Amino acid sequence: METGKDPLWFRLGISALLMGLFMEWIVPLQPLDVLSVSREWFGVMYGFTAMLLLLGAFCPRLPLLAPLYGLCTLLFWADVIAKSGEKAGLASMLSVLRQDAEQLAATGRFSALSQDARMLVLMVGWALLVYSVQSLALLRSSILLFAGATLLYLFCLETLLGLSVYGDVIRTSALVLLLQGMVHFSRLRERSLPGSRRMAKPEYGRWGGSLAAVVLTVVAGSWMLGSLAEPKPAAGFSLQQAANRLANWVQSEYGAKEAAAMTGYNLSGEEEDMGLPLQQSSRIYFTAQTPVPTYWRGETFSEYNGRKWSEPDADVKTGYAPGVIAEQGGDASAGLATITQHVSFEQPLRQSFPLFGGGRVAEIVDMRLSPGGSALPAAIERNVGAGTVKVVLDGGQTQIEGYTVKVAIPDKNPERLKRESGPDPLAVRERYLQLPEELPQRVRDLAKEMTAGAGSRYDRVQAVLNYLKEHEKYTLDTRVPPAGTDFVDDFLFETRAGYCNHFSTAMAVLLRSEGIPARYVKGFAPGKQEVGQEGTYLVSEGDAHSWVEVYFPESGWIPFDPTPGIALTGGASETASAFRPAAAGGHVLKALAGTAVDGLRSTLAFMLRHAAWFAVGAALAGALALAVVRALPWLGLLPLWLRLYATRRRFPGRDELIQSARPVWRALARRFGAAPAGCTVREYIRSLPVEKEEIRKMLYDFAADWEMIAYDEGPMERGRCIDFLRRCLWISKKVA
Repeated sequence: METGKDPLWFRLGISALLMGLFMEWIVPLQPLDVLSVSREWFGVMYGFTAMLLLLGAFCPRLPLLAPLYGLCTLLFWADVIAKSGEKAGLASMLSVLRQDAEQLAATGRFSALSQDARMLVLMVGWALLVYSVQSLALLRSSILLFAGATLLYLFCLETLLGLSVYGDVIRTSALVLLLQGMVHFSRLRERSLPGSRRMAKPEYGRWGGSLAAVVLTVVAGSWMLGSLAEPKPAAGFSLQQAANRLANWVQSEYGAKEAAAMTGYNLSGEEEDMGLPLQQSSRIYFTAQTPVPTYWRGETFSEYNGRKWSEPDADVKTGYAPGVIAEQGGDASAGLATITQHVSFEQPLRQSFPLFGGGRVAEIVDMRLSPGGSALPAAIERNVGAGTVKVVLDGGQTQIEGYTVKVAIPDKNPERLKRESGPDPLAVRERYLQLPEELPQRVRDLAKEMTAGAGSRYDRVQAVLNYLKEHEKYTLDTRVPPAGTDFVDDFLFETRAGYCNHFSTAMAVLLRSEGIPARYVKGFAPGKQEVGQEGTYLVSEGDAHSWVEVYFPESGWIPFDPTPGIALTGGASETASAFRPAAAGGHVLKALAGTAVDGLRSTLAFMLRHAAWFAVGAALAGALALAVVRALPWLGLLPLWLRLYATRRRFPGRDELIQSARPVWRALARRFGAAPAGCTVREYIRSLPVEKEEIRKMLYDFAADWEMIAYDEGPMERGRCIDFLRRCLWISKKVA
């Protein structure tokens, strides 16, 4: 952005009105619960936008403006981080950016970035938008594009999210009219008489009076019409509600599929209907030190309603850490071997979370807080029946960087488990045999068929596990079952494909159907061992996993994993992956061929189902191709167009003006032939058989200016240079 001839007060006025338009993009979002620091975020964005516009209003040269914009963006980004309660030092910020850059390079997915990095990307994009809009307004005297985008954005908020934006539309309309009037002042300056730097006062007066009258009339009329209608109260609602409403609108209007969720651990405490398609994330969640690789048990769930799992909090006991955890009720695991495990989170946690461990947590050795944190002990909640421990944090408490626990490792000895017998405790039967009354009978019948002929409880568990691994397919490309459909029934008899949630839920329900207590467990797979670091494992969000725990009268709760490609043992097992291993050898080609055929069939079926849309798309593509072909002859005028509009505020030099005239000479030569040898410019122009007086007059003015430029008869004023560029472009189009 370079300094133009408009005075500073004019540029500040334009920038102030633009600030109003930018606020209309932010203010309507305040009812949404966007972030936990939403109020502070909005205040920072207001100040950030105002500072960017102020810098642009003084119009320094771009090489100076770019670093100022960059410094301003970094300072306000640090302010956002500080207001969210996180460390905003230079070292921590650079560490976050480095980690996110590595994740982005490894995965190629923007979703792998942390929230801090996403905020920086948002602010950089916002700064580019502010610069572009202000440049268009000050240098090109153009604001209609951004004005139209703002109105469209407000109408989308009204249509998709149900927000009341009537007042915003009125304010936006008034701001647009004022802006359009002010940019016309600049255009009137350019059309003033040669050699004059001022416009006639009557012109200013007529234009300013008309502008004020129109704006006042529109605003007053809109206000009167709005007062006749009963206003709707502005209801605040969460971002999740807004996203659900938007998703429902898209699905109802266009029949869209469910958006894919990212793998990871949900700490919100609200379980959604299962079945959403997943995309794998490789972002590191925590690093663990453990003498043996184990699954990282987080939470268990006992109640299944046909769509999702939940866990009652009736048996929750409160306490403090560190300390020994009292023996969990209904657990026969006393006397088992214990190991010590250390967990360090990649990003410190600020919200309540379960203690992840390789078994039942027997003791919390320590809890590591971020620097400057408050002293221990930390509040915990232990679910006696579930055998889980949760660290309770509120919004203002210090972040947890990691912890050390001693856990009891379950002993999964097949020979011993086969010999176990006896009744289950009443509390276990009442809690872990629950099934929804609406469970289809064919699910119960299939469970009976699977376990027919199996003797011990262990044999029946293995029969269900083997059936699922052999008969169902692993995939992340799934769907939420239709409303009113049982999740397990849909998996076993309809889709026959899913990921860990499908297999674990199905196994738990099938075992319960046969009177075997089972529960759904959520946590992480062992992770990937760090190279050269024995006993150190990197656990990523892609390792988020679920499995099943089955009750044995003598041994208590024993873990089993029915997901294909997983071999879960009681603790001393090789590292298992949360995802299926790749095919090897000649099976790779067969798998790729099958995938290609399935993809081709799916593509053809999709095209047939949406034939009308594809026809419209083909028509639009054909029209676009035709427009491109028609525009090819005008591509030679692109440099002239850029010189006229992209450098409008910079005084064109003699060489640039000479180059701008070349398209005119080429067009005249193609249409009428080249000028004869010895013929002057004026003689050649007069000899052309041009009938239209408008074109002839333009040619005469062009010839006069060209002679003045070519023979270097003194610099022309800026307004005349711009008129010359316009004539060159206009004549080239008309003659061609």
